[in-house]
Amino acid sequence: MPPSPPTSPWPVSPSYVQVGRESAPSTVATSFATVKAAPFKPLNKPTWLEDDTLWGDMIKLHDLQMGPLWGESEIPDSPVYGDTIGHFLFNLFGDYTTTGTAGTPTWTTSGALAAGASAIAVTTGSVAVAGTFVQVDTGVNAEVVKVGTGSTSTSIVLDASTPLRFSHLTTIAVTTVTAPFTHVFSTLNPGGTTLNASACQPPTHTIVHHNTPAGSGSFNSDLFSYCCLSELTLTGMANGWLTWSCKFTSYAQAAPSGAITSQLTQVKGIPAWKSTNTIASSAVNNVAKWTATWSREMEVVNTADGVQAPYFIGRGDMESSFGLTFNPATDESQLNHMLSNDQPSLAWSASNGGSGASLVSLAIASQLAGYQDAPLTPVKKFWGYEVKGKFVGSTTGAGNSGGTTYSQITLQNAIPAY
Repeated sequence: MPPSPPTSPWPVSPSYVQVGRESAPSTVATSFATVKAAPFKPLNKPTWLEDDTLWGDMIKLHDLQMGPLWGESEIPDSPVYGDTIGHFLFNLFGDYTTTGTAGTPTWTTSGALAAGASAIAVTTGSVAVAGTFVQVDTGVNAEVVKVGTGSTSTSIVLDASTPLRFSHLTTIAVTTVTAPFTHVFSTLNPGGTTLNASACQPPTHTIVHHNTPAGSGSFNSDLFSYCCLSELTLTGMANGWLTWSCKFTSYAQAAPSGAITSQLTQVKGIPAWKSTNTIASSAVNNVAKWTATWSREMEVVNTADGVQAPYFIGRGDMESSFGLTFNPATDESQLNHMLSNDQPSLAWSASNGGSGASLVSLAIASQLAGYQDAPLTPVKKFWGYEVKGKFVGSTTGAGNSGGTTYSQITLQNAIPAY
């Protein structure tokens, strides 16, 4: 008689991923956003120590023990949802400014502000309302923070979840803001004087994978803390979605300390045909597919500290590449970009067509695109070009930390801050 079939397995479809920003590297996040994505691919990566010394016999392996242990996981190609993608852009790029749609009341600071401050001293004015959002400063110094409780006419108390990230001069504008909010991401560099960051390391996140095999004792979830993105790819294919994928290094999986509630938003994906493309500031209409990848060198540092987890997960230099499929080819302009090495600017943008709090848009701007390969290729019945190249760092689009960046990515949505 065959054994009794199991009754506990669940299908893949009920699983989901959650992401939360950590207050400090490896400190598990306390609040999470639910990410709609393709099936998560977790990978725990142990270092195996093999004893193959000679023991006077014909056996090669006499002992096998586990050395350092960490995680290297992946979120596969998934539609871009314009609310949650910001968490991953912030993790990879690190330099981030935010502005909102201006409203009232407004204030002026009465003194300089330090990064990490929990209150904003202002000249006398209206009392800020708890739960609302205010924008501090403008341009590359702009950030949006949440008003907490206890504010007065001369002090705006901030919610503990959004202390100031930048330092600010005195007599700067503080403005009540509402959606849509505009988030700008670029590469974090060491040259900034107002950025609250150390050694050019972007923030870290906790990622939770809710799945049935983890079991009820682990709240049906596996938790990966100290997540550092090593790669993020954005792709637009004319007959598909605007998509993204990422890879990250982290601590090995652990069980969460309690249940983490899922809260899905109603934000939808954007079909790639809604995107527009410009090369050298001119609109180009025959791009059938584009892809852009940003990656970082990762170094997992293990020490003899009595702990199996890494002592440090470091993110080093960034690299970036792109690909373009032109179909049909109408001239040899793409080949000429390669042959002349003129490194034109590339820009893509896509929007859901909404307005106000319903607006969701994503724009990528790279000032210097080095074409490295541009073969004339038959694409079905017509000639096309398959372009491959690398972005080159430029001061155009650099953020609060200055220096250069490969790309500036602008995201608009109803999320006040990441």
